[in-house]
Amino acid sequence: MLDMAKQALEARRLLQVGRRGLATVVAVRQTGVNVDDNPQAELRLQVSVDGVDPYEVTHRQVISRVAIDSFWPGAKVPIRVDPHDPRNVLVA
Repeated sequence: MLDMAKQALEARRLLQVGRRGLATVVAVRQTGVNVDDNPQAELRLQVSVDGVDPYEVTHRQVISRVAIDSFWPGAKVPIRVDPHDPRNVLVA
């Protein structure tokens, strides 16, 4: 449970200080982990942020079971990028 609390704090931090960007979903798979009936997904993302060449990251995040079907290869999703670690992202 402590891990989920840390993840929630990090998500809030990225929402406040993260750089806005857009990512294209390259690949998605469910990890088999569920939190409150919502699946954790592993997303391979092509990240685009102003002033930086596009780059790819692999990111795990719990996604609402209602929204998971909209994460398919080629889909564009809004993200927040940690200003100090561009590999740390949040789909937001």
